[in-house]
Amino acid sequence: MTRIRTLASLLLLLGFALPVLAQDGDKAPDFTLEDINDEEIRLTEVLENGPVLLDFWATWCRPCKQALPLFAAIYDDLKDQGFTLLAISVDDTKSMNKVKPYVKSNEWEFPVLYDPTSEVLKSFRGRTVPHAVLISQDGRIVKTWIGYHSGEEEEVRAEIMKLLGANE
Repeated sequence: MTRIRTLASLLLLLGFALPVLAQDGDKAPDFTLEDINDEEIRLTEVLENGPVLLDFWATWCRPCKQALPLFAAIYDDLKDQGFTLLAISVDDTKSMNKVKPYVKSNEWEFPVLYDPTSEVLKSFRGRTVPHAVLISQDGRIVKTWIGYHSGEEEEVRAEIMKLLGANE
């Protein structure tokens, strides 16, 4: 019985020691990551311009390769209104060298960042990709999409448009 109490106490303490992970409605955790051009990008600095969509993806992920071009089109349409797309690759050090050529071949101009250990992804409650998080200009998480489902980009666009309308 003593072992069970000790184990229960240990598990309780571990639960309190775990980091609190962000969810919808929470303030987004700030982060700084390096982009494909070796520049450091900080979330709070990007948010000064307007809402941000974080799209966590990887070169080996088929659904990511479906969603990212659709998010890129939303970015192209709305970037002049203050919207920013941050595409965050979770490719590890073995596949990271495929990211920049993939981005260049698609002629994307939005920032593409590296998160090779998935630490930033995890801070947004992500476990796998694709994982998209919309953040309002005041730094609050508006909505999170896990996985990609055909047509979902219209919901993403509508949520971004609401945020942009609130900024006008």
